[in-house]
Amino acid sequence: MSDERADSEAEQRAFDAKARWHREQAALPLKAKFRLLLQLQRQELPLVERQRVLKPWERPWDIEP
Repeated sequence: MSDERADSEAEQRAFDAKARWHREQAALPLKAKFRLLLQLQRQELPLVERQRVLKPWERPWDIEP
């Protein structure tokens, strides 16, 4: 198998896996999507705070879905 063909097959597998992941995420219930959104915001918060002072509206909500 040529390197070019192997690369093409690897790209196709990655594309298929990404598409499958997106379909799975889209099928999640709203509550799970909201939980993920809050989790990602909380993960990002320390990174942004190291860069600059946060605006009041940039803080994640202190709630649990």
